[in-house]
Amino acid sequence: MQQIGRYRVIREIGRGAMGVVYLAEDPAIGRTVAIKTIRLTDASSDEERKFLRERLIREARSAGILSHPGIVTIYDIYEEDNVCYVFMEYVDGPTLEKLMHGDQPLDGKTVLHVLAETAAALDYAHGKGIVHRDIKPANIMMASDGAVKITDFGVAKFTSQQATNTGVLLGTPSYMSPEQISDAKVSGRSDQFSLAVIAYQMLAGERPFAGATLPGLMFKIVNEEPAPLLRLNATLGAAVDVVIRKALHKDPSERYANCAAFIKALRGACEAKTGWKPMAAGR
Repeated sequence: MQQIGRYRVIREIGRGAMGVVYLAEDPAIGRTVAIKTIRLTDASSDEERKFLRERLIREARSAGILSHPGIVTIYDIYEEDNVCYVFMEYVDGPTLEKLMHGDQPLDGKTVLHVLAETAAALDYAHGKGIVHRDIKPANIMMASDGAVKITDFGVAKFTSQQATNTGVLLGTPSYMSPEQISDAKVSGRSDQFSLAVIAYQMLAGERPFAGATLPGLMFKIVNEEPAPLLRLNATLGAAVDVVIRKALHKDPSERYANCAAFIKALRGACEAKTGWKPMAAGR
């Protein structure tokens, strides 16, 4: 593909089950963009196609409300011949997921930087009445200049509206909060829980909850406590475990007031222990 609308396609930069992501240029203003395509014809049913359309509309609506350096900007979105196109800010760096599974473990400074920047962007979105609901390493990107950006507000919840997808599991199970799984009221503290799962994973080298089956995983998230961080990473102090457990509390009201407060407490707990360091994935 050489042209999408007025945009000149430079190259393919990603591929998924239902579409391709291209790097492109707007010749009118010389701006480089990423274009995500989604083939609605690949959906297995009319219901799935409807859900995909709603997801894209939700992402576009979020973009109209949110304007923050830590959130990927959506420029435009449209559908033609059963293909949806999302025109967005191009981030010239990898996802956090890719970095976490690289050859070298992330250093402590980078871990705290990513968490702090993500927390700031999430608190901004929550202040605008939007809960992301799918915070995970694959939806956090690192630009070459060190900027951290959240992407994919496709399953975001507008707190001023009633849920429109009753019975549909929205998000990625491993990073879901107990209230998401239980279909209870969701607030910004749900995203805080997801951020705490990521923090635990970066510090311990593995996620706090795991299961051989989806029902088993969901049961653990709702009912069980994760293994103590000190058991998995002896370089951490006991205070780190206390902070993480508060952010992973089953009751949202027992978590921190916001994401920034959580990361501030985590930074203090980490830096209070000399020689602390994150654990590499799979260790």
